[in-house]
Amino acid sequence: MKYFRIIKYLVIIIAAALPLKSQQSMGIFVSDSIQINLENKYHISSPSIIPFTEEITLKNKIIDKKYIDFNYSQGYFSLSDSLKYSLFDTLIVTYQSLNLSLQKEYKRRTLVKVYDEVTNTTIRSVREQSVNLSSESIFGSDIRSTGTIVRGFTLGTNRDLNVNSGLRLQLSGKLSDDIEIVAALTDENTPIQPEGNTETLEELDKVFIEVRHPNAIGTFGDYDYTERIGEFGKIDRKLQGLKGEFFYEDNQLKSAVASSRGKYNSNQFNGIDGVQGPYRLSGINNEREIIIIAGSEKVFVDGQEMRRGENNDYTIEYANAQITFTANRLITSASRITVDFEYTDRQYQRNFFAGSGSTALFNNRLKIAVSYAQEGDDENSPIDFILSDEDKEILENAGDDRNKAVRDGASLALPDSNGIIKGIYTKIDTTINNEPFSYYQYNPGDPNSLYNVIFSFVGEGVGDYRKESIGRYTFVGKGNGGYLPIRYIPIPELRQVGNFLITAEPFDDLILNLELAGSLYDRNRLSAVDDTDNGGYARNIELKLNPKKIEVGDLSLGKIGFSYKDRFKQDKYESIDRIDNVEFNRDYNLTDQTRVNEELREIGINLIPVDELNIRSKYGFLKRGNVFESNRYLTNIALTKQDAYNFIYDFDYVDSKNRLIKTNWFRQKGDLSYLINFIKPGFQFETENKKDNTSSKDSLLSSSLSFNEYAPYLQLVDLGGLNLTAKYSLREESYPIQGKLVKESLAKTQNYQVDYSGIKEVNTTLSVTLRKKEFTDEFKDQNRLDNETVLIRSQSRFNFWDRFIQSDLFYETTTQRSARLERVFVKVEQGTGNYIYLGDLNNNGIADEDEFEQTIFDGDYILTTIPTDELFPVIDLKTSTRWKLDFARLFDKDNSLLGTLIKPIFTETFWRVEENSRLEDTKQIYLLNFSKFLNDSTTVRGSNLFQQDVYLFRNSSELSFRFRFTQRRNLNQFSGGTERGFFNEQALRINFKMVEEINNQTEIITQNDNVASKARNNRAREVNTIEVKTDFSYRPIRNLEVGFIIGAGRSEDTFPDEPTIIDLNSQGLRVTYSFAGKGRIRAEVERKELNANTTENYIPFEVTKGNTLGKNYYWRLNFDYRIANNLQTTFSYDGRLQGAGKVINTMRAEARAYF
Repeated sequence: MKYFRIIKYLVIIIAAALPLKSQQSMGIFVSDSIQINLENKYHISSPSIIPFTEEITLKNKIIDKKYIDFNYSQGYFSLSDSLKYSLFDTLIVTYQSLNLSLQKEYKRRTLVKVYDEVTNTTIRSVREQSVNLSSESIFGSDIRSTGTIVRGFTLGTNRDLNVNSGLRLQLSGKLSDDIEIVAALTDENTPIQPEGNTETLEELDKVFIEVRHPNAIGTFGDYDYTERIGEFGKIDRKLQGLKGEFFYEDNQLKSAVASSRGKYNSNQFNGIDGVQGPYRLSGINNEREIIIIAGSEKVFVDGQEMRRGENNDYTIEYANAQITFTANRLITSASRITVDFEYTDRQYQRNFFAGSGSTALFNNRLKIAVSYAQEGDDENSPIDFILSDEDKEILENAGDDRNKAVRDGASLALPDSNGIIKGIYTKIDTTINNEPFSYYQYNPGDPNSLYNVIFSFVGEGVGDYRKESIGRYTFVGKGNGGYLPIRYIPIPELRQVGNFLITAEPFDDLILNLELAGSLYDRNRLSAVDDTDNGGYARNIELKLNPKKIEVGDLSLGKIGFSYKDRFKQDKYESIDRIDNVEFNRDYNLTDQTRVNEELREIGINLIPVDELNIRSKYGFLKRGNVFESNRYLTNIALTKQDAYNFIYDFDYVDSKNRLIKTNWFRQKGDLSYLINFIKPGFQFETENKKDNTSSKDSLLSSSLSFNEYAPYLQLVDLGGLNLTAKYSLREESYPIQGKLVKESLAKTQNYQVDYSGIKEVNTTLSVTLRKKEFTDEFKDQNRLDNETVLIRSQSRFNFWDRFIQSDLFYETTTQRSARLERVFVKVEQGTGNYIYLGDLNNNGIADEDEFEQTIFDGDYILTTIPTDELFPVIDLKTSTRWKLDFARLFDKDNSLLGTLIKPIFTETFWRVEENSRLEDTKQIYLLNFSKFLNDSTTVRGSNLFQQDVYLFRNSSELSFRFRFTQRRNLNQFSGGTERGFFNEQALRINFKMVEEINNQTEIITQNDNVASKARNNRAREVNTIEVKTDFSYRPIRNLEVGFIIGAGRSEDTFPDEPTIIDLNSQGLRVTYSFAGKGRIRAEVERKELNANTTENYIPFEVTKGNTLGKNYYWRLNFDYRIANNLQTTFSYDGRLQGAGKVINTMRAEARAYF
């Protein structure tokens, strides 16, 4: 009933905040007559009173509310002791109640007193109530609910009693005529980050209750908070807490009290030629160990917002904070990438509070709005660390300087039980430039390794160490790395912003905005140092005339619009979210982010002589302190007519001065196209010329540039289901050498888009982008290398001859960057993992990879892989195809000898190839030259899987055959070394009905499983296996099945000097009984015996499959039963005895209710 109470409280809160008129529309009047009692506790009849509407009368006089203590949530009140009344008095209570179909009590039975004629006494008796305790009876028939309730336990020989329970509930519908509810509730903690490769995300851990009324909305739980008030009142956050929104006529209120799920940050960077990704995102202070809040990101390329998804523009790995662009979006060195996002670094709990309100007066001619938001760290609630008194003292003295809030990252390792100190790093003393210097060398197990060291990322070219893998850092020289042996102490911060907006519309289409904003930004809540610069303000004046018709007599001059903006931001003002457009810095050539006062003035005019022609012109002036001024002149011309022609031209000129640097930047681009029937030719161009020089010299600075790009294209629009686009572009770039612009490179790009669905049998899409960039000799001398970008993505489906042939084909290749993967073992609850830790076998003080062993029982570690820091340029290819041939559909009515022989055949072929290669000659990869695949020196990771199934009489229950051939080759370069694998399997499966009650399935399997691993000897193997299994099933009656399985096989591992040979024999018996439409019970016992020719060799898990040498016994009992339509119970018992070990028993039981 916890969630029921939450819903009730939300309804009461909303009702209390509603205006009186709104309350009257949703409430009913109730009158109760209550006798005075000694308990002084008076319960009203309605469970949903509207607060503060009550009126209590005693002796025909209304009681002052100061004498009344009313508990609205419980529905009762008490009278003050100072009020005079007697036990013979009666209270008349009148109030308004929500018009809900809620009863005060819900019960199945009640205890009553009845007279027993046999004993002639009064006895207590239970009387059943004809009340259906369902969601429909409680909330009404308009509520739609789905969900499950789970209760269960697990108990075993090697584990304690573990009780598990869960609730998942979804509600939607009407509580009354005016109130709607939408809820997703759970008491499970599911911190699952959705995959960032789809356009929409399924947020499994999102829990909320939302109650809606025409005048209010209340939300409790997880929600998105969005606010748009003026220029400075923009906020987007993902929160957990309470939100209320109230509406009445032209008045609106909104408030939010919540825990903030992350911090806001924005990353801006340029792309790299030939690299689609991944691009790493970092925190505010360049932190790398961050997790992106799923769905919080906004990605822009060249000012245009991108769409997430493998079929769209980009994918993102939230846990690794990496973004990769798909083949649909070409990334070059000229691509301007901006990513706004929220992230968590698990430092402090973060709190968020916000409120806003608006009202409209004089028939919406005058609008007033105000907003406030506060977001900050709770300095008393650190998450993944503990603040010591010494840490707090450092923070108090650090002020706003993060570089002062540091501690030494090296610490002397603690001695073990024998008093021996086992560290991971050795401290080495040396001299650099005749000055003493010490650095740390990774050397676990060495007697001189006495230190454990924490390293922090400080920026490339600032640190002295390079990260090789988790916990392993290498000294690369002062200033040649990105890490230092220091530990940053997290600094708690607090941000507050508020703004006040007046919007006036004195005449139609003439709008005046006046806005004033303020901010407080305390960068260190634990320090009073540097607090004098926390507060700042900003203001904005904006005048806008929407385009209006101008007529002189009978002559129409079209429409004219006008805009003016005057904005000021103090140097101390700090926004809580983005307030400028993504390209603002580029628009005004703003490169210096020094905190100074900023003035912005913009004036624009919009001319629309005819509907097809739209001309926009703007002048902007930006001044930052006394060091930067910029003038911008912008004109946009659009001449368009639907299904005919389209002409767009942009002219942009910027004249800026930054201290001693003057800039003239001329930009223009255009697009012209014309549709002739289904043919649409077009031409695009873009040019820029940026000249930076000092006041005293005419020579150009290195930041100058010039480029010209021209791109003719041709489109076929819906030609018999075919849409085709072909585009070819030339881009010439120039950069300064010795103060003069010199041609740097020429890039040629071809782009082809094909989409065909003209006939139902074929559906195909193809996207091809080929780009080659060649540098001139002058820039090749500066180590600029020619590069090539290849982006191809194709998806096709075929269905021929009434599904005789069904196939799909997928092909994708992109040029990107990739890292070696590192295996990492993560501790989990016992029984949920598949690895166990054997201990520090080599006494080096760290858990090495070969000290973990795979298991099928009681594992407490799982294996995952994460990318290392070092990235290599690669070409990534993924392609697969599947073909199904059903000859029965081709020869369905053919009774000839050929048709009879071929009709039973069904085949399925699957082939998948993946290659991530560093090969410089990329066409060898995307043109599928397989001799270059899976190469030890160039392949980062790759695999080649082929599977062929051939069926005879596939759908026959009398006799059927399946022959399967599977072969897989793979190669991976892990941080610890290269691993190459080969797997081959040939299997024959025969299903045969011996008599009506007895069936048999027999399988003959041969396997070759080879792994060559330089990193771990215990993964290396060369295993040949042959196995035969036959399974008899006897069904004497419909509900009963008895099965018996016999198996035998031999595995030989030839990798050791003396091969390991293991003979396997197994027997199993099972009994299954089904309860028609209700459930089933299944009992089985199994015996497996493994005999080896030697016990000297290491035996890989893949050989024993988790069994031990000798005899292994397993017994299982599973029972599931549906008690009612919405109630399912399951019970399972597992036991095992492996070799000379002890008997292990595990029991699980669960009840699951659906509604």
